[in-house]
Amino acid sequence: MIANDIFLDAFARVYESLHRTLADLDEDELAREPHPSIGWLAWRLTRVMDSNVAQLSSREQLWIANGWAARFGMPPEPADYGRSHTHTREQVGAFRAPAKLLLAYHDVVYEVTKSFLKSLSAEDLARELDEPRFQPPPTVAVRLVSVLENAMTNEGQIIYLKGYHRLGGYFPHEAKDPSGYR
Repeated sequence: MIANDIFLDAFARVYESLHRTLADLDEDELAREPHPSIGWLAWRLTRVMDSNVAQLSSREQLWIANGWAARFGMPPEPADYGRSHTHTREQVGAFRAPAKLLLAYHDVVYEVTKSFLKSLSAEDLARELDEPRFQPPPTVAVRLVSVLENAMTNEGQIIYLKGYHRLGGYFPHEAKDPSGYR
């Protein structure tokens, strides 16, 4: 199905970009000002994916079911995925996680996301969600587009911050290896 292929390709691009961007960052770079930091943005990108795909597929979030919250030293709160009204400036500033942990969590969430996407029919994608606060009610496809929009926004912010930290802005042509900024 064409829609599945498009979603699979888009989520694969986020996955590949996140891996390229975080691969050579140390813990200082991941936590460095300005905030939100690269590490927090990478965590949030994955938490939003995990939370939404879990809801759409009627399963428990990996954050809780697989103990990722404990690995990050955070409480296993299902509604904690970095929404601005749940994370204070202090919490965001205090966030610390190594790239290896951030990518490991993203890897398992990405694999579950891929499996979920492959299982969807056209009818599944068109299913309206029971969310009366939105008019018209979103469909599964609309929610997936929202998750992608968040992921792509966060990944763009991460790429910008990496360039900002290393080059004083986004100037990949000045880097020894410009592919690390995409």
